[in-house]
Formats: sequence, C-alpha cells, structure tokens
Amino acid sequence: MTTKANEEIGFSLRQSVASLTDERGENVFGAVSTTSDAKRDWSAALDLVREASEAIRIRDERATEMEIEHRLDAERASEEIRALQEQLDETEVRLAESEARARRAETRASEAEAWLAKMHDAIIGSFGRVIEENRTSGDSEADVDIDTDAQVEADLRAAFLTSEERPAE
Repeated sequence: MTTKANEEIGFSLRQSVASLTDERGENVFGAVSTTSDAKRDWSAALDLVREASEAIRIRDERATEMEIEHRLDAERASEEIRALQEQLDETEVRLAESEARARRAETRASEAEAWLAKMHDAIIGSFGRVIEENRTSGDSEADVDIDTDAQVEADLRAAFLTSEERPAE
C-alpha cells in the first residue's frame, strides 16, 4: 500500500514539474504569475506537498511499527535463548550425575567380578580335592576320560552330593 502511494506521489510530482516548463523546455517553476492558472498550479503543488508529507508520515508510522515489532522479536529471542541456556545447564548437570552413577556402577561391577573370581577359586579348590579323591579311590588312571565341561559339571555335582552325605570333620 505504501509503495502504491509513493508511486502515485512520484507520478503527480513529475506531471507537475513537466507542466511548469514552457514550449522551449525551459523551467518556469520559479516564475511568479498573478494569473488564475498560476494560482491553480501553486495549489496543485501544495496538494502534492501535503500528499508527500502524508506519505512520509505513513512511512514514519510504519517504520515505528516495524521497530516495535523488531524489539518484540528480539525480546522473544532473548527469552528463548535464556530458556534454552537453562535447559542446557540442567542437561549438563544430569549428564554429570549420570556419568557419576555409571562410574559407581562400574566400580561395583569390578568388585562383584573380583568376588565372583574368589568364589570360583574357592569352589574349584574345595571340590577339586573331592573330585581327585573320588577319582583316585575308585578308578584307575586308564579308565578316566578326558574332562569336558559336562564331565566337570557332573563331577562337581557328584562331589557336592558326596560332601553332603559325609559327616562334618
């Protein structure tokens, strides 16, 4: 809308200036005449000045509106940046807490593995002696098969059952 008004003002100004030249093309804008045509030209010029001032006023108002809109946009962007920064800070805190929990869990897992290894060694050591006693007491070495996982498990079960049947020493 403002562009159309500006174009109309420019067109009117060009027509007015063109009408103020004589046949030879000389500018007679500065010539003052007492005729009614000159008064009409001056009133047209005053109308154009009024229109131009109105267009300038409209442009100023629009510029003021745009400035207010830009300030509001900047404030909204600033608020959003502030909110995102707070969210980022909270996320960093949660990340640090999660990393600390992960380190504690790794420590507990390492300790559990160490205890599991100790228990394994104790079980193998205790039942290993029982298995050896069973092997040496009943069968000759020629009859003993090569141990497989299933055989070891079976031997451990047998040793466990045998140890339950024995009275405590």
